[in-house]
Amino acid sequence: MPTNTLLVAQLDAEQVVSQSSSGATGTGAFLLDPVQHMLAYSLTYQGLEAGGANSIALYNFGKGKNGEAVGMLCGTGTQPCPNGTSASISGRFENADGSALDNTLIGAERVYVEIVGGNGKPEIRGQLAHLAPAAHGSGTAIVSETYLPNGKISVFYAATVASTSGAPTNAALVGGRAPRARVFRARAALPRLNLRTSRDKEMGGSLSGLYEVSSAAPNAFFAARLLSKNIFRTRRSHPETGSAQYT
Repeated sequence: MPTNTLLVAQLDAEQVVSQSSSGATGTGAFLLDPVQHMLAYSLTYQGLEAGGANSIALYNFGKGKNGEAVGMLCGTGTQPCPNGTSASISGRFENADGSALDNTLIGAERVYVEIVGGNGKPEIRGQLAHLAPAAHGSGTAIVSETYLPNGKISVFYAATVASTSGAPTNAALVGGRAPRARVFRARAALPRLNLRTSRDKEMGGSLSGLYEVSSAAPNAFFAARLLSKNIFRTRRSHPETGSAQYT
């Protein structure tokens, strides 16, 4: 099935066909769902020199020429553009002017975004360029701990992930309720990782590892330390073996 496509646009005056001298700049991220024919966007611009934006729209053509509008982000016929010369806008739409939003139109890099300034003239423009597939990965992981004498803990972990944008390269136990606290950090990578990938080595794979840690170590990687932060949904204890398993 087609995957979502992530595109980025860098806006400046040099790309405007009608010769703009503006020093304004902008960056837009566009996520295309070719199955639902939906385009989500987030665009930030700064320093418009002709006042607040009159309109911001997508147009169908490559570099060097002007094309027909295929979707209005803000302006006439849709939500008003922000008043300031620097702003961020975001939203989504399913189609524009009867044209289906799909890889033929959007993903072919024939679409650009252009901001028309307060004087009614195009001020900055940027071509939508394919960045990378935006895969929605999923997976299952297990962490098993065996408590040994002298405060040692033997940790076994295994996981399989599917539909990622590439083969996995590392893994970590991460804690915290806030999204920022749950991002991967290289220094928290699990040790002794063994990785197995599919033949194409493009999407997903399996990984596992076995190592020992001291429970007294301040940065020891084991699940019990993270349990209080609600990272793992279930816990199955095995009193007869002194182990605990988290999934």
